[in-house]
Amino acid sequence: LSLLRYNANLIKMKNNMVSASQQLKAKLEFFQQSIRLDLERYSDQMAYGISSEKMLKAWKEMEEKASQCAQAEDIGYLDEQIMALHTEIVELQKSPYARRQGEVMESLEQRAIDLYKQLKTRPPDHAYSDSTDMVKIIVQTVQSQDRVLKERFGHLSKLLGCKQKIIDLLPEIEVALNNIKEADNSVMQMQGKRQREIWHLLKIACTQSSSRSLVSSSLEEGPASTPAATWLPQSSSGNTAPHPLSSLAAPEDG
Repeated sequence: LSLLRYNANLIKMKNNMVSASQQLKAKLEFFQQSIRLDLERYSDQMAYGISSEKMLKAWKEMEEKASQCAQAEDIGYLDEQIMALHTEIVELQKSPYARRQGEVMESLEQRAIDLYKQLKTRPPDHAYSDSTDMVKIIVQTVQSQDRVLKERFGHLSKLLGCKQKIIDLLPEIEVALNNIKEADNSVMQMQGKRQREIWHLLKIACTQSSSRSLVSSSLEEGPASTPAATWLPQSSSGNTAPHPLSSLAAPEDG
């Protein structure tokens, strides 16, 4: 019963660990796909749009840290140990010593009691009685004793071994769960930070776009002899340079 309680606790913790690992895996996949897309779109527009070396460095560090967090979701080695131990416990439960059954020693004991009762009920004038059956039972009992004790102690030893394995595994599962929780928190923090930076980037883009619109409006209202194009930056070929934000992805591309 003690082993079964330990095993039930082990299964409960294992299920929690597997569930947490699967959730972390899903979050990591989403985060890694998102940050790869963000880095690609950022690279596309950084030459003539908005650029921030500090933010780019932070995003690349996040991508690397996410790869490190993926190590926490790897619980295969623990899962294999738990499954092997579970198989061992199931085999022990199939053993005749796992439950009280009609054992050899109990059967011999009952036969000896029955023979004793038969001998006791015989008339006193029978000075001699055949006790061959009783002798056979005694011999069988002595011969079976060592074998039964060896098998029973072997079974108990296996039970204690399984219990000790569970005791050793529980702290490892606890450590794995803590690592998964820490990795999960890190991913969520990085996701939140990146989202704030994206919105800050969008705010800067909107501010610059608004400022340039005001400048363009002022130029259009100026003297007709001064072309608005002369106020815009010129490229080396003499053509008007593209708008710094012209390559930013539209909302539907995100």
